[in-house]
Amino acid sequence: MINVERRKRILEILEKESRVSTTDLQECLGVTGATVRSDLRDLEREGAIVRYHGGARISDSVKQSSNPENYMLRSVMSVAEKTAIGREAGKFVHEGETIFIDASSTTFHMIPFISNLDNLTIVTNGIHTAMEIQRYSNFRTVLVGGVLRPHSGAIEGLLCEEMLRRISGDSYFVSGNGFSLTSGLTGHNFYELELKKRFAEKCKRCIALVDSSKLNQDSTSSFIPADRIDVLITDSGIADDLAQEIRDFGIELVIAPK
Repeated sequence: MINVERRKRILEILEKESRVSTTDLQECLGVTGATVRSDLRDLEREGAIVRYHGGARISDSVKQSSNPENYMLRSVMSVAEKTAIGREAGKFVHEGETIFIDASSTTFHMIPFISNLDNLTIVTNGIHTAMEIQRYSNFRTVLVGGVLRPHSGAIEGLLCEEMLRRISGDSYFVSGNGFSLTSGLTGHNFYELELKKRFAEKCKRCIALVDSSKLNQDSTSSFIPADRIDVLITDSGIADDLAQEIRDFGIELVIAPK
């Protein structure tokens, strides 16, 4: 188990248990005490946990979901919904394609559901996404270059855009902080949003992965208008009237079963 997976697992345990001892984490993860303590130090620096003698507890920022920039915090939110959405997203990927995947924790969950496909080229600006993809030898991974934004696991900036001039793809799998038919996909980090726009421009099809808690919610800035989205995949928490509005708008709506 690589360190990113371990830390995600620690956060999943803490989300359920609120607090846990170092000894219990050693047994659960099958690693040494030194490894657990190192992971806990890193998670504390991220603001995800608070350490105490002999263990750790979940931090108030995780409970309140107050830091959308922090990937580790987002990765343990709405996991069941993201997994269901990821399973449906995987059905839109075919062997031999080139696909773009953003750096979100939602699109991350589609990777296990495409692991059986061969000859895939995956372009991403997500560090955590790339680390998960590289576990599979049947994928060709292109990690775009640029500036790594602290805590987010996302690469952004003009260096990415220069590289994208030479690459195009079949589908772009993307998420955001919110979605509405008025504003489309919205987010708050302007530098990454510009890169997401470029990703969308370079692909034939745009597939949005948005859990139902973000629907009819707008963030700071729109980066992909609703009429540019071909498919919207969400979970069963979507309201019936909103589902019909999205279909009437002309977007293919996929509702992932529980």
